This record gives sequence, C-alpha cells and structure tokens, in this order.
Amino acid sequence: MRFVSTLLQEIAALKVPKEPRLPRRPEKWRSPEEGWIKVNTDAGFDTTACSSSCGVVIRDQTGLMKAAAARWLDDVPDALTAEAMAAKEGLELAAKNGYDKVILEVDCSGLKTLLDGDDGMRSAIGGLCLGITGLGRSFVDFRVAWVRREANSVAHCCACMVSATERSFFWLDYIPDWLLGLAAVDCTPVID
Repeated sequence: MRFVSTLLQEIAALKVPKEPRLPRRPEKWRSPEEGWIKVNTDAGFDTTACSSSCGVVIRDQTGLMKAAAARWLDDVPDALTAEAMAAKEGLELAAKNGYDKVILEVDCSGLKTLLDGDDGMRSAIGGLCLGITGLGRSFVDFRVAWVRREANSVAHCCACMVSATERSFFWLDYIPDWLLGLAAVDCTPVID
C-alpha cells in the first residue's frame, strides 16, 4: 500500500497546474480601411415561434453610421438561416446605397465558414449562401469577417427593435440620436 500511495503522490506531483486565464478585454467595433464600408448584421431567433429579427448597421471608416435597418421575419427554421437572412438584408441595403467596397461582419462563425468555403452551396441554406455571394460579387471589392458579439452590438440592438407587430424600421436619411449614441460608444476608430 505504501508503494501505491507513493506512486500516486508522484503522479499527482507531475500534474502541471493550469495558468489562470486573463480576463478578455471587451471588443469594440473597429473601423475599416479608408474607402471601405462595414455592414454589420445580426439576427435573433425564437425557436418556439420559428420567427426571427434581423438588424443591419452600415458605417464608414470614420465610424459614421450611414444607414441601419431592422426587420421581423416569419417562418424561419433555425438560427443559422436567420443569420444568413440578416446578412443578405445588409448587403441588399449596401447595394441600394451604391457602396462598392464592402466588408460584411457577422458574429455567427458557422455562417462565416459556409460563406468562405464550397460547403455553403451544399448546405441547407445553400440558396441564401448563393444569394449572399452573388451580392458580394456585385461590389468592386468584398470581404466577409467574423467578429465577437460585443463588436456587433449595434446590429444586435437594431434586431431587438422589431416584433411581430412592429415589423420593420429603416434609417437612411435620418439616424435617431439613440442609435448614433450606441454607435459612438461602440466605435474604435482607425488610428493613423
């Protein structure tokens, strides 16, 4: 028994203690390069009602909000579909406003992966992926980027603004002060 006890003590001594994780700094929205527009999109999904809300925010390299939108969507089968519908909505708004260098930022890593690879066209949301990539080709330059949820908070707030009774909002010529305030707090401008 002494031998087994000593052996267990030696094994326990070999275990390397885990280093404590440093707290992560909250991430903010980062400005794109000059001449580029960022389209941030987010979706909320209600599994019981199979409905969704989507939010879109378009900002330039100074962090200035150019447009925003929110829409309620019925008959949405899952959260990934909702995120893809929000992304498509955002790119349609960017195309309508005539932007030519667009970065689509999403906080859904699964959607980013599908849009970057060939698997997106063979997935359950293949038609939506095809629509998103088709819209992407309509711009002079186009990229898709993944960001953490906190760096996408303004699009998330827009998505929370709609409901089954208040189905859509579009802010194009006039951006309300509350939305401008959210964007200003959330912005980390590019430092040259």
